[in-house]
Amino acid sequence: MGLGPSIKMTSLHHYNCPITRRLINDTDVDFVGIIENGVSENFDYKVATATATGEMAEKLNLDGAIVAIDGWGNHHIDFVNVIEQLGLRDIPSVGLSYIGLQGRLVATNPYVETIIDFNKESSGYESCVVGQNNLSDIDAYKAIQILKRKVSKSFSFRNRSFQNEYSGKITNSLKREYITISNARFDMHTSIIGEELSLNSDIINTLVALEPRIKECTIRFIKPTENKHFFVNSNLDFMPIACKAEGTIGTGSTRQLEGISVMLTGVEDGSGFQPANIGSSEGMLDEQVCFDRAGTPKSTDIIMHFDFIFEEGEGRTAEGIYAAHAMADNVLNEIRSVMNSADISHSEDFFMIERASKMRVGLVKICSGLGNMYDTMVFPNQPAGVLGAYMTRDKDNPPIFMTPCEVLDGAIHSLL
Repeated sequence: MGLGPSIKMTSLHHYNCPITRRLINDTDVDFVGIIENGVSENFDYKVATATATGEMAEKLNLDGAIVAIDGWGNHHIDFVNVIEQLGLRDIPSVGLSYIGLQGRLVATNPYVETIIDFNKESSGYESCVVGQNNLSDIDAYKAIQILKRKVSKSFSFRNRSFQNEYSGKITNSLKREYITISNARFDMHTSIIGEELSLNSDIINTLVALEPRIKECTIRFIKPTENKHFFVNSNLDFMPIACKAEGTIGTGSTRQLEGISVMLTGVEDGSGFQPANIGSSEGMLDEQVCFDRAGTPKSTDIIMHFDFIFEEGEGRTAEGIYAAHAMADNVLNEIRSVMNSADISHSEDFFMIERASKMRVGLVKICSGLGNMYDTMVFPNQPAGVLGAYMTRDKDNPPIFMTPCEVLDGAIHSLL
């Protein structure tokens, strides 16, 4: 039991994180930041990570926290342990998880008292449709409103002193600059002219020749007007196409192509194995993806589709999965190299504002860290990318503090 296609938080989902988007704009709270918490296979590591998460939350002086996870079963051990560690430190929490009928908690404790189930499948069972049970904006709204009520009633918050505390200081900001794309095609050179993206048609062959774990990769642009009732292999990820124009991840300005999203799929050569954790998502595209969710493309988007054929056995290794993501990121770097000279259609600003007189709230994002096809990488060179990032599993999945701007700038990359 672990992570199924319908609930997984893709890289695009983290980039669009509904909870972070709502909290950063909520004037009723002082949004301190995000604690990224990795799921481990080893029980002792699970306990150690949960304890360290509680200690970090305490040092951040949190009045309350939202705990969100995209796994279930064994992963709920991490989930309830984190909630317990927060509770032991008098930090009220609200949990967000897939439950339904299939994902009922395998463990609990006295502090697990408020859980929002984001199951959206009428049968109550996990499906293999990507995005169907995604944590949504309405789930985020519910969690935040309930947490506010819990915190306002808590003894520690009601007895906190707010005398002479200054509010309104901007501690960090991030600007997203959008480049509208309405057409994409292959050419001899990569360019963006007006609203048309052209990609060098030879780049992928060069990269495949250098990667022994990947036998073949094809790229196609799926237009929004095309009939999507055709077969695709199991989903590995959805990603935005974005690059840093100024600063590092979480600071300065980022440029993003609007009107196009990236889809990675794959299958093993020979065995026909479809990479997955607990249920692969191969099938007809229009039936296997719920579009217009936080973690999936808009129905009006062009889809830049990378389809990987792994050498036999490599579709079930961490190294093989990483190789596919890295190859896609290298292709996107070709596009990123021309984005800073493209025309900006509009922009969006995110401000981290210190509201010292308000309740201090944090978000704990419990992410994959088991290995094989269930990993998370953080702090890449480019937004939602993978190159330059490090794998949380390699450090035994410790809690990692992130600012809201870092999360909304693609600091988390999902490897599945």
